Amino acid sequence: MTDIAIRQLDPRPAAAVRLSVPMAELDLGALFDEHLPNIAHRLADLGIEPGGAPYGRYHEFGPENVTAEIGIPTTAPVSTLRAIAAAADGELAASELPGGEAAVAVHRGPYDTLPQAYEAVQSWITDHGRAVGGAPWESYVDDPSEVPVDELRTEIVFPLA
Repeated sequence: MTDIAIRQLDPRPAAAVRLSVPMAELDLGALFDEHLPNIAHRLADLGIEPGGAPYGRYHEFGPENVTAEIGIPTTAPVSTLRAIAAAADGELAASELPGGEAAVAVHRGPYDTLPQAYEAVQSWITDHGRAVGGAPWESYVDDPSEVPVDELRTEIVFPLA
């Protein structure tokens, strides 16, 4: 992982699905493999350009349940879709990655080592006298079909209070 830094982020519109899954049944890889291609195809059908790397945002993570948002930032809000707060589980909806101050780190390596990176960012936030201000997310900078697993870059973002 590279250094952790505080960045000022602009809000970014996105198209996403929100899913609630019991922790015992969680297979994030399968969920991303299922939903990301569908989101990309739907955006193409709507004539909407992607505006950044695909992401996974975690509104709730354990111990019993996971509520995850899987999405793709867009260059403009997707006004033809319902707002994600009003959408059914698994329905493509309009969302937004929030702006404001955030602690940001870049993890290098396989996805199964992301939990340690999340712990490091959370410790850094506490050590710097800050508090988490919303659901964290990870952006998948590299495509795992094109980059060796040990070189994958995943940006981890924690909004700050």
